Amino acid sequence: MRCTFNFEDIIKYSENQLSDEEKKKVKEHLDVCERCRKHYSVLKFTEVYAKDSSSVSENISKNVMEVIDMNRYSKNKKFWAGRMFYRAMPVIKPLLISAAVFAVVLIGVSNFSNFRDLINNPGSEVPNPTTSVVNPQDTNAAGVPQNTNPAVQNPAEKKTITLYYSNSNADKVVAEKREVEISKNTQIEKIVFEELQKEPKTEGLYAVIPNGTKLLSASTEGGICTLDLSKEFVDNSPGGSAGELMTLYSIINTMTELPGIDKVQFLIEGQKRDVYIHAVFNEPFKRNEEVIGKSPSEIKAEVEARSQAAIKAIKEKDMEKLASMVHPVKGVLFSPYSHIELGKHQVFTKDQLKDLLKSEKVYTWGEYDGIGDPIELTFAEYFEKFVYDHDFANAEKVAYNEIQQSGNTIVNISDVFPEGKFMDYYFSGFTPEYDGLDWASLRLVFEEYDGQWYLVCIAHGQWTI
Repeated sequence: MRCTFNFEDIIKYSENQLSDEEKKKVKEHLDVCERCRKHYSVLKFTEVYAKDSSSVSENISKNVMEVIDMNRYSKNKKFWAGRMFYRAMPVIKPLLISAAVFAVVLIGVSNFSNFRDLINNPGSEVPNPTTSVVNPQDTNAAGVPQNTNPAVQNPAEKKTITLYYSNSNADKVVAEKREVEISKNTQIEKIVFEELQKEPKTEGLYAVIPNGTKLLSASTEGGICTLDLSKEFVDNSPGGSAGELMTLYSIINTMTELPGIDKVQFLIEGQKRDVYIHAVFNEPFKRNEEVIGKSPSEIKAEVEARSQAAIKAIKEKDMEKLASMVHPVKGVLFSPYSHIELGKHQVFTKDQLKDLLKSEKVYTWGEYDGIGDPIELTFAEYFEKFVYDHDFANAEKVAYNEIQQSGNTIVNISDVFPEGKFMDYYFSGFTPEYDGLDWASLRLVFEEYDGQWYLVCIAHGQWTI
């Protein structure tokens, strides 16, 4: 059939630019003209492809449409354009097919990558196919995965801090080490103060910050740490100058353990106060080394070492060595049954003790248990009967500050020497048929003087009636 329509007419028909009557004629013509139908099919394919909104095929669509356009809006367009397009179809059609295949491959690769990520990260959210791959507000230009986990962004650092608590006598503050976790945004002064409010882990130490006290703020500048505390710090203070000093220096000595802090300034509800119960309170406090005492574990280790040297000297009857360990003021008391009677039991100075083993002088050491007769012996005789009557240097059990056996005797060592610490060298018995009635102990009692532990009592223990 002879074609009465040119290529421009088909384009107008495709773009709905004809009147109803003209469109009807074109449609009737397309029904019978195979060549024009081919032109129309190519145009529709190109139009559909060009309208694809995928960002991957956008540039390809633009280039293909520029090739196909044929300058159809030029003032000098001629009918030969349609003829040229038809003649170019063997070349254009493979190009279109190749472009379409290329776009499909790109989209497939992109979807396969998303599918692979979905398999590897099953908990991740499936991307919306209508959403652009690139977030225009994303500032992470390198595409590095961003970690939104706060624990990973600000990992906690473990740090060992030193806290000072009051001892049982309220005359010393004693150090206790503790490990805490501190994150990047955590204020170290706040962490330390809150830890100091908790009960100590060491037996014999006590937290002394008044109940209900809150840390309102903390800041450090120029070596001065300013602590703003709530009114409970004053209102709930137990009172007493000794307890008051323990409270203050528990905090002051703790805070000055931190780097860069030399003094502590106290505020109450944001205001300076002239006094805290009895202490001047309106100026920064410096650290006080004189109120720092030894920890219970340190004391125990020192007493154990001192006692080990003493029991060795006793075993070897080295009176020079033993005399050097005697308390320089109180001397050393000897008790035959560990119920100490200051008016009856013998006390010797360090100088007297040196030569006692050689002395023939008879002393009265107390009374024999059960019969009440006086114990009248030389020091050497007393030593053999009431000091080293068993090999206590190799005792069955050695206990620190703990009586192992007392029988019917009231052991009053802690009452007579409340500041003292003692070691109990103990045997549970020697003859099985006695069923433990032949137990024996030797207690060495020490008191601290000028930072050293000295021997103040050697008390013997055994079964009594």
